[in-house]
Amino acid sequence: MRVVGLFFLYVISFTFVKAQNSSSSYAALELPLSARHAVLNEPVSLYSEDLESGVFNPAMLNEKMEKQLSLNFVDYFSDINFVSAAYALPLRDFGTIGISVKSIGYGEFTETDFTSQSLGTFGANEQIISVGLGKELSERWSVGASVKTLFSNLQDYQSVALASDLAIAYKKEDKNFSMSLLARNYGKQISTYASTEEILPFQLDFGLSKRLEHLPFLITMNYKNIQKWDLTSIYESANNDLNQNTSSEEINFTNKLFRHIDVGGELSIGKHIQLRMGYNPKRRQELKVDSFLGMVGFSWGLGIKISHFKINYGRSTYHLHGSPNYFSFSTDFSKFYKQQ
Repeated sequence: MRVVGLFFLYVISFTFVKAQNSSSSYAALELPLSARHAVLNEPVSLYSEDLESGVFNPAMLNEKMEKQLSLNFVDYFSDINFVSAAYALPLRDFGTIGISVKSIGYGEFTETDFTSQSLGTFGANEQIISVGLGKELSERWSVGASVKTLFSNLQDYQSVALASDLAIAYKKEDKNFSMSLLARNYGKQISTYASTEEILPFQLDFGLSKRLEHLPFLITMNYKNIQKWDLTSIYESANNDLNQNTSSEEINFTNKLFRHIDVGGELSIGKHIQLRMGYNPKRRQELKVDSFLGMVGFSWGLGIKISHFKINYGRSTYHLHGSPNYFSFSTDFSKFYKQQ
């Protein structure tokens, strides 16, 4: 298991380096685009035929995803919209390749001078091109790696960054169980916005999933940001200080622990309908309004299979002001070939 040893050496080395600096740029690398994955809080270990699982975690790429096409659209806040497309194909006997292209449009902005005189409008957008490879080492173990190139255009400022993901997974298909360790978004800027180099949002995540034996229900659970213990937001701390509540140093152990954990569940109704729900404690703590908690931190959605097509919808509650809507469409081209 030499590959396993090299993986852990990679993880330990870069986790130590990234733990020294908690601030980062390129938040677009952390945005979910798939309806199913947004609801389930981007499950780290979801071994299935869902291509988006392999796009997020290259160790999940497998032959069941080959010749699949996945399309996503996200109606985010205000005029912000995301679109993405992904496709998987075999690389002879070496593994499965997953290719993904994502585009994020932040809308149109009004440009003004220091006297508030309008100078016109400008736009902002980012694109991410990802190529991943997944390889099964044995019946139980698999590894994967991906390379992502990010092109960022913010008004007259441009930047290019290169990031990589590395993952290892253990699965028992006869027990419908899998777990995985994923190191993602390690890399650096190739060109900077304004001569100031920024770091990428490196993250080390662990996840597991289990489909119950006597109930058509899938449970996913993640422990994210292993590289950093205290995930209290600086904005949350400032808000607490203004309201004379607890500071980040006084937040108890349990509160900090659950900011790392999120869960999701998927109930299958027959072979063609899935109902989903997820809960993200970190999001709830950061974005809740104490006077009215609402459903902040919760997400829900459903999936419908019609012939060889799968349609998924998801809604994730970030704030009382509004919630993003996720739409996904996928199909398996190999099913059409078999019919001919």
